Amino acid sequence: MNFYYYLLSYFVIFACQTTVIANDSFGGHIKYHLATAKYKLNNTFDIRLLTDKYWQNWHFQVHYEILALTEDNLPNNTLIDDYRLFNFSHEWNNEDVNAVHRLDRLILDYTGKQLVVRFGRQAVSWGNGFIFHPLDIFNPFSPIEIDKDYKSGDDMFYGQWLFDNGNDLQSIILPRRNIKTNKLESELSSFALKYQGNSTNIGNFDLIAARHFDENMLGFGISQDVWEAVWRFNLSVTELATENVVIALVTNIDYSWELFEHNFYGYLEYFYNELGETQAENYFYPNMALQNRLQLGEFYTRGQNYLAAGMQIEITPLFNIFTNLISNLHDNSLFFQIRGIYDWTENLQLITWLDFPVGEKGTEFGGMEVTESDYLSSETRAYLRLTYYF
Repeated sequence: MNFYYYLLSYFVIFACQTTVIANDSFGGHIKYHLATAKYKLNNTFDIRLLTDKYWQNWHFQVHYEILALTEDNLPNNTLIDDYRLFNFSHEWNNEDVNAVHRLDRLILDYTGKQLVVRFGRQAVSWGNGFIFHPLDIFNPFSPIEIDKDYKSGDDMFYGQWLFDNGNDLQSIILPRRNIKTNKLESELSSFALKYQGNSTNIGNFDLIAARHFDENMLGFGISQDVWEAVWRFNLSVTELATENVVIALVTNIDYSWELFEHNFYGYLEYFYNELGETQAENYFYPNMALQNRLQLGEFYTRGQNYLAAGMQIEITPLFNIFTNLISNLHDNSLFFQIRGIYDWTENLQLITWLDFPVGEKGTEFGGMEVTESDYLSSETRAYLRLTYYF
């Protein structure tokens, strides 16, 4: 590990100590994650230290993260900074462990009466999807992701103007580097605007315009109350580099109720992606536009039409059960998840869950076809995660 990374570690420790002395916030978590598949155990340790310092209208935030695991690779490429404006990550590995330590947040922001400005490594989420996120083009979560405490941060400039009527205008400038040349390139960068408003006729709505990886994207979102439920709709329209225009949309509805003195919550969501493949034999080698989005972590599924449903049951105030079901409507394969979350103490949480892919060979969740005789098998997996918050 070179001098730069030692300096980075010392800076984080100094920032945390300064925060404690100044009586500003300091915290974090330690997570131990155990996963099993094919009779093999994989262990993961996730340590995050976070500190916030406030003075007048200014706010400085740092999140330092260490992730170490006994799998062959790090979980996703969003943890590596080769394409980001700043390189705040470093990997190390041996025969048994792969690890990375990094700054996942490094933000300086100003909040005024109507103006909010943030610069640095941060995370922004747009759109109203529960499982699928066509409007969230900046590191969206995977549909089967369980740990959604933090999105991976990106180096960006974020601005927001608050209007007197409660509406607001948001802007993002996100520069990226060419991994081969290490130079910033506009063709790889993003610029986005979002107007968020409210109308008595249509409820809350979002209007989005973006230039993203040298492609133009327009987006529209709406949410409103329907009886005692909430309905949402998001639509993105993208002009590809080939000048073809494609759409993606998600619509969902969720509802809470009480039954037998227990609290219940449920949702239903439909997702359509025009870039998705309708023929199972194309899943493993999809069209180039979809391949690019899979590699970037913008999309995670390969089909065109999906239906998802989920439910939460409060067994006790400290123990909840959650279920998620994702269905590929073209090949009828399914991905089912069930998890239990137990708040052991005020600062200690235990989560266990199971992943059940269901489908015939050649389907997306049953095992995609690689060649006529080879299939990429899906596995039933069991997980346990113990988290200590401080």
